[in-house]
Amino acid sequence: MKKIIAIVMGIAFAFGTAGYVAAQTPAPKADEKKADDKASDKMEKKKGGAKKTTKKGGEDKKAADDKAADKK
Repeated sequence: MKKIIAIVMGIAFAFGTAGYVAAQTPAPKADEKKADDKASDKMEKKKGGAKKTTKKGGEDKKAADDKAADKK
């Protein structure tokens, strides 16, 4: 009986240790995220939808919203 309890406790300890190690792994670096962003940009360009960037930021969106409101 004692051997069965010892085996169960050993397995529980092993799983607990493995879970702790998995929780302590570092987060992905920023370089890896940039690589993913570049890959997604390439996919968008292949689809024909290139990203449009402006210096003014949200002003273009506001102008588009105003035009949509005028049409209503």
